Amino acid sequence: MRLNPTIDQIAQQVLFNIRANGFNPNARTKKLVTGGLYVNWQMNNPNRTNGLNVSSNDDPPSSHDIQTDLYYLNALAEYKHLHPTDSSYDQDVQKISPIVHYEFFNYNLPKGWIYFYLLRTGLYLNDQALVSEANMAAANYYNNWYDSKFNLLYNKAHDPGVYSVKHTVTASVAMMDAGIRWNQPQWLQAGKTALNTALSASYNLQTHLFYNNMSVNENATEVVLNDQARPSTQGSIVEALMDAYMLTHTQQYLDIADQVLQSMLVTSGLWDQNYGGLYFALNLNNNQLQQKYKETRSQAHTLIGLYRYNQVLRMLNQPQKYLDKQQQLINLLSTSFYEPTYHGYFYRLTPTFQNYISRNADGQLQSENYFTTEAMGIALDALQQTEMDFIPF
Repeated sequence: MRLNPTIDQIAQQVLFNIRANGFNPNARTKKLVTGGLYVNWQMNNPNRTNGLNVSSNDDPPSSHDIQTDLYYLNALAEYKHLHPTDSSYDQDVQKISPIVHYEFFNYNLPKGWIYFYLLRTGLYLNDQALVSEANMAAANYYNNWYDSKFNLLYNKAHDPGVYSVKHTVTASVAMMDAGIRWNQPQWLQAGKTALNTALSASYNLQTHLFYNNMSVNENATEVVLNDQARPSTQGSIVEALMDAYMLTHTQQYLDIADQVLQSMLVTSGLWDQNYGGLYFALNLNNNQLQQKYKETRSQAHTLIGLYRYNQVLRMLNQPQKYLDKQQQLINLLSTSFYEPTYHGYFYRLTPTFQNYISRNADGQLQSENYFTTEAMGIALDALQQTEMDFIPF
């Protein structure tokens, strides 16, 4: 492993910030007070918590997003994996682990990234309960969300059926991995067919980018529901395709990943040629860029996907690609997207990396100077993965 002192310092500072300001003892999960992370807190006044929600602006004090707890535990596990003799954050692991266990026991939503985070975190921490919960999640993908008639994983309860392309692709690959890992050949086959079905329907062959959401009709035909191409979606899919390639050595997965990265980083306009980084989205219907802001998670997911892609190329003794963009993303997440005084990450910034100005529920202008635990967790995941020389689990 090649430890980067800048990344290590950022990881330490962000993890300490979460320890000092991020834990909400009143957070509820499944109607039980479990504790968990705040959704956000104001950068320079951490007592102002859950005060900025770009969707509703009405988070009550006890609410939280269980996904941020998993991001946090994953970041702690990666830090521990990279620094096995450093016990600075052992108590933080012990504090959040039982909460995550409760939150993700028998997890039953078709979000495939959950499987991989549970699995990787469990293996890094030697926590068999998390590994078992990954197994449960994969079983639920197969039993509750996979449709053998359509060869697709989607929300069958919705009429018509719907799916997030990112979640369906990652859940399909999760079934493949779990099928091999736990000797469940029906999961492996279901994952393969579901992945190929989703790729065929949701991949735009003109732009070489994926749509955001799809709907599924009763006759198995699919219709684009949201035609935005978001870098966060593209990066997550590239990451999943690298896992699928490692499991099956199917060249198509490597080829599609290369096409997506070429489009996202070079030809589509999503990459800002002036300041660097990726805009929010490209509308695949009219080819219009949505460039009012840049999401932290988009840079992070793209970096993970790109780094994984280059790990595979290196393993195959092939030249790595887009290394300039890879290094720029590392630099951006270490500088422009990182707030170095108070040690955190915002949900989004302007194209020139200033605080984004939006309107609150009353229509008043507000500065989005709130650190979000989602952005903090994903950014640390991306940066710390680049310190690892091998293909993660």
